[in-house]
Amino acid sequence: MSNADKSLAKSQSESKTKFRLAGHDLTKTREQNDFYPTPPSGILPFLEKESFKGSIWECACGDGAISKILLDKGYDVYSSDLIDRNYGDVGIDFLDSNKKYDNIITNPPFKLSLPFVYKALESVNYKVAFLCRITFLEGVARQKMFQETPIKNIYIFSRRITFINPNNGNKTHGGGMLAFGWYVWEKGFEGKPTIDWI
Repeated sequence: MSNADKSLAKSQSESKTKFRLAGHDLTKTREQNDFYPTPPSGILPFLEKESFKGSIWECACGDGAISKILLDKGYDVYSSDLIDRNYGDVGIDFLDSNKKYDNIITNPPFKLSLPFVYKALESVNYKVAFLCRITFLEGVARQKMFQETPIKNIYIFSRRITFINPNNGNKTHGGGMLAFGWYVWEKGFEGKPTIDWI
């Protein structure tokens, strides 16, 4: 193997490692509908920091990972999802729904997180809470959204959350390499967000 070929092979290997660390799925085993159930470690610390009054809609409930914990905590929870995962009302397209609840708490499909924010804020009386990557703060379109819809609280996980691919049991999202946080909007809030750690 020539020096040029060795250099190219090394560069390709380093690039693949960087993409994996950034959460890219190079094996093409990513769940088709962005279904990665939220582990208890991804919701319980958040509920110690933020409380909710009234009903809660888990609008992308998946298999009920978040909903079950909310119910255990005594909340009144309605659960729905577009895809049938044996939990909640199925076939409900959140983005086309006209339902309204006091609050929405969910781990939205990442590729739809921006339209989910706008729809969620139309669909609540009080609060919206989304579990998203820290990189959700980036981007021109999201900057515009944050300016139009001031966020009240951001709770950043001190420890990385490890999600499990439900199809094969493998760790996903960089195997716990990506940073996540809870983003909370409150109707009527104006001002700058408070950042805290959980």
